[in-house]
Amino acid sequence: MADAERRNKRYWIDEISFLEARLNGSQGDIDKDDRAACEEALKAAQAKLKDCGE
Repeated sequence: MADAERRNKRYWIDEISFLEARLNGSQGDIDKDDRAACEEALKAAQAKLKDCGE
């Protein structure tokens, strides 16, 4: 695996972790609009990770 690919994969793993924590409320309250945006961002991040060869 190339270094750039590893960095990209690590980035998306970190992004997914952040978004999941946000959705689980471990980073404070989340309103309805922010929850919807986080859910969409999580789906996109998971797709990007899959493109990196999860």
